[in-house]
Amino acid sequence: MNSSPLDWRARLEACGVGEARDVPPSLGAQLLRSWREPLAAEAALREHLDQQPEDKDALKTLIAVLRELGRAEEEVPLRRQLQERRCRALGVPEAERDTVIAYLEAAETGSPPPERSADAYVAALFDLYAPSFDDSLRGLLAYRAPERLLEAVQSALGPRRELDVLDLGCGTGLAGPLLRPLARRLEGIDLSPRMIDKARERSVYDSLRTGEITAELGASSSRYHLIAAVDVLVYFGALEALFVQVARRLAPGGLFALTVEKSPEPGYRLQSSARYAHHLDYVRRCAHATGLHPVVEREETLRRQAGQPVTGHVVVLAGP
Repeated sequence: MNSSPLDWRARLEACGVGEARDVPPSLGAQLLRSWREPLAAEAALREHLDQQPEDKDALKTLIAVLRELGRAEEEVPLRRQLQERRCRALGVPEAERDTVIAYLEAAETGSPPPERSADAYVAALFDLYAPSFDDSLRGLLAYRAPERLLEAVQSALGPRRELDVLDLGCGTGLAGPLLRPLARRLEGIDLSPRMIDKARERSVYDSLRTGEITAELGASSSRYHLIAAVDVLVYFGALEALFVQVARRLAPGGLFALTVEKSPEPGYRLQSSARYAHHLDYVRRCAHATGLHPVVEREETLRRQAGQPVTGHVVVLAGP
């Protein structure tokens, strides 16, 4: 049973706060939680949320308090409220929200993840962030995956140039200017229309199209000397189906260059960031199953997250 609003104010006064009736519930919750009074903090948070139901930070705090109290079953509807709000903020279509919420719940709770991210989530997320994407990646996140991948590709290519190149998940085209000197023809695919619009502004691609990359590869009859996937496989857990399609689209002697975030666990896992990480052995197995073999494997810092370096693998695979 939850404490009544009077209970938390009484606990504040018992802890030495005078005139507790004048203390706002949000402040009362902070004080009570800091004094290890979780039941009283819960009551204060619930009163605050009755008054301000859209306060997502208070809702997150209530979820944390319930977890501390060992009442995990009560977290479920509250977490869903948070994820519903996130979907609304991103503009995820209502018909797609259950799939997106299941994916985000798996990232948050560690429950068995889907084999890949929800397309509606990825498209909505990057449509929203397209205008500020480059500045955020280059500045705040110190994103250097395109440079690391290009270095690996150049070491595998040697003097070869005038290539037909496909940039999978091209985003705003950050890799485009780096790939252009290698390319006779440079194409890009991305799930987000607004990211494609930003990539088009760079004027370095010969062709850009919106679509899901596995489906686009499966529907294509083109062959490429180089297929690049920079920071896109973080939205795929299982890689088998994608690798099959990539291998079909490589010209003889073609290269598939990719980055993944490093997982210490076998296979792949969905991280709390809602991005997948992969073990290098898993990438090798997927490659071997499709007739590809590694010619370059490097461990690199690809970006930063919450001030910490994100370690990944840069891999270049060659076809038969």
